[in-house]
Amino acid sequence: MEEVQKIECINDTWFVMSFQAAWNSRMSESTGNYPILQSRTIDLAATTFPEGIEVWPVVSAVLGQTQASDDRLTFKLNDKTAVYKVRGTITDYSVDFVEVKDGSSETLPGFPSHIPINRVPYKNWSGSIDIPLVWTCAPRTADDVVEICNWAKNNGYKVRPRGIMHNWSPLSISAEPTPTSNVLFIDTTKALNTMEMLLSSDGLPNRVKVGAGATMDELLKFLERQPDGQGSAQGFSFPHTPAPEHLTVGGVLAINGHGSGVRTPPNDDFPCSYGSMSNHILEIRAVVTNPDGANPEEYTLYTFKRGEKDTTALLTQLGRSMIVEVTLQVIDNYNMRCQSFMDISASDMFARPGEGSPTQKTIAYFLEQSGRIEAIWYPFTEFPWLKVWTVEPNQPSGSRAVDEPNNYPFSDNLETEITELIKAILGGLPPLTPIFGTIMEKASKNGLKGQNLLGKNIYPESEDIWGPSKNTLFYVKDTTLRVTANGYAILMQKANVQNAIADFTDKFREMLYRYQNEEKYPINSPVEIRATSLDKPDEVPGAISYGRPVISSIASNQLTDQKGWDVALWIDVLTLPGTPHSNEFFSELEKWFLEHFTGDQWLVVPEWSKGWAYTKDFGPWTDPAFFEYIRQNFTTDREDDDNWQYEVNTLAKYDKFNLFFSPLLENLFVDSTKE
Repeated sequence: MEEVQKIECINDTWFVMSFQAAWNSRMSESTGNYPILQSRTIDLAATTFPEGIEVWPVVSAVLGQTQASDDRLTFKLNDKTAVYKVRGTITDYSVDFVEVKDGSSETLPGFPSHIPINRVPYKNWSGSIDIPLVWTCAPRTADDVVEICNWAKNNGYKVRPRGIMHNWSPLSISAEPTPTSNVLFIDTTKALNTMEMLLSSDGLPNRVKVGAGATMDELLKFLERQPDGQGSAQGFSFPHTPAPEHLTVGGVLAINGHGSGVRTPPNDDFPCSYGSMSNHILEIRAVVTNPDGANPEEYTLYTFKRGEKDTTALLTQLGRSMIVEVTLQVIDNYNMRCQSFMDISASDMFARPGEGSPTQKTIAYFLEQSGRIEAIWYPFTEFPWLKVWTVEPNQPSGSRAVDEPNNYPFSDNLETEITELIKAILGGLPPLTPIFGTIMEKASKNGLKGQNLLGKNIYPESEDIWGPSKNTLFYVKDTTLRVTANGYAILMQKANVQNAIADFTDKFREMLYRYQNEEKYPINSPVEIRATSLDKPDEVPGAISYGRPVISSIASNQLTDQKGWDVALWIDVLTLPGTPHSNEFFSELEKWFLEHFTGDQWLVVPEWSKGWAYTKDFGPWTDPAFFEYIRQNFTTDREDDDNWQYEVNTLAKYDKFNLFFSPLLENLFVDSTKE
């Protein structure tokens, strides 16, 4: 089988076509349509595909069928190009392999010749960061990463990890890097993705050693295949995970990624943390400068163990460190049911306690019953989509067994009526926003019953599904509508969750309709509400007092203990990128969050991967006062070895030459002792 890095398809037909590169069930981005006698090329180095997989082109004819080639290739970073020709008619065509062409890749002066390097595009999830070409290398080993970092130190380059790029905040690179900014990305997805199961021993629980570039779906599939678990489902898992399956482990841990889950005995009471994924870390392998090592001026590999003080600063580090491998605590796998409800009105679901609405219809009721909820509420609608997960060893009557994740195809593949409305809204017709919300609500309600907008049965029903944990934990695919989002965690007592939701939804409604009266429609996508427990050290083997991630958004500390805060309510407001007046709306809402959720009842913390620090004129990550608010929040009621300055000092200690910085990180990790 030919080994290549690029795939070129020549259109030798009489119709317009596009193509994608395919691997298993995953597809690259499309080339876009192009006419006869033209060609397009996909550079697999620019995808998130790992090296060594089998790939092939899949061609789509405009107004015609889709056809995959039978001629397969092996992806290898060697700059070679496989050439295919598409021949035939719109109703009968083939995609035929022709030849392999050698390439002559660019490189940087003195860059290690055995490590593949290319200039490839960088585009984040929402498209707000879209850089045509940026230097990107693909190390095959951790030692390669060390070599790259030392080359960068000697040649004036910053080094940034590159994963799936499913992020909103510009932690890795600015949306508008200056022409003189020397940035080198390390693509972790190509080879830094190995996995090894480690069964309980020497006082340590069952755990998995995994490369930072492995994806969450690959990790949970690997864990599910293990034969030694003792749970109701085969293998091992985590209590909850982020909903998108296509995220790197390193990316999730950098920003203390999370799902939705609050410990709820006796049915949902696993022996582990119910906070963020970062609190499952038992060991970290990173590339650092070690001031106590044999070569303090050089970058080397170093292993940080849970229970060692400095480790707490690396458990959540926003990409300020170069982590190549982690060891994570896992639990026995379990079966879980996910029920969806769209027959409870927002007025009842979000009702303030004591206002007469049926208690059994509130978020607080479902949270108390199962500990796992998510509400998705489209603007200008009255019936949110509520998901409720319950740990169920055996298949409940009425539940459909599912053997794969992503069981809501209607939200992954939007119907034409919806995509046309999106184009109209962004094309200058924002007053269509209420109609868009209503149609999305209907698409969800029908979709859960297996129907399209016209009521035709085209999907399996998904109102009530059950299966091994990953099959209900993962439900966001790459094809889901790309939106931008703000994001905050509100720390509080579980008893205050319903009050917080009522306060927020009242404010959100008031703002939404006030802006509408001003002929402004800044929000055209849903509100999302989830809940988790906090990151506590006593739920992790070997963790010392307050030995959880220092800057986790949901870190427990002296303040949370004193106030009895035990949950985080996560609130995101979504909208399409480029929507007029959205920054104004987000800025006003954020100021209300900070003014309202304060005092003895609650505390607002940013969700690192989302939008925060808004200003009306310049958007997210531009408000200096919010940056100072962050630093103060992680300093008040904290010990000197557990606060923001400690985080700044520790990360700098292991990066003497400030290699792992971006403009946003420079604004965040300010050394207050030097001001």
